[in-house]
Formats: sequence, C-alpha cells, structure tokens
Amino acid sequence: MFELEVKDVFKITGRGYVLAGEMIESGSILRNGDILVHKDDRERKIHVTSIEMLNYGSAVRKLNHISFLTDISDELAKALVGKRLYKE
Repeated sequence: MFELEVKDVFKITGRGYVLAGEMIESGSILRNGDILVHKDDRERKIHVTSIEMLNYGSAVRKLNHISFLTDISDELAKALVGKRLYKE
C-alpha cells in the first residue's frame, strides 16, 4: 500500500496544486495518472498529474519525500495539510 502524509501545498498558476509530503508506506509504486484518497473522505479523488522525488543525495538514498502536481480546489488543497493519502 502507498501512504503519504501531506506536509505542504502550494499553487502553480495555470497548472494546479503541488502536494509535498513524506511517504509513510511505499509498498506500491506511485505513477502519473494514479488516484489518491483520504481514508475519511474516499469520495474526493486526487489525480496525480506529475511526480517529483525530493531530498536524495549521493551518500544516502533515502527517497521518502515526494511531491506531485494535481488539479484540485483551493479549499481541498488547504484541508489536506497534515492528512494522509492512500493509493486507491
């Protein structure tokens, strides 16, 4: 199962929101086009448009920070900070 805790959100004008967070569980692969949901509100679907891995260096490769672009409302983006999302 893929699980992500959202740490920050920011808007890219004309493209959508970037959700940045920490992978809690990475038992599956996240791909462009995947759908993420919050366990308390499975009706709202968050479609992954593009993905970027963060915080990797040459000595240690602990790839646990990730950000992805999605097209969601301002209200939903702000509500997701601190929440955990799961791959559907």
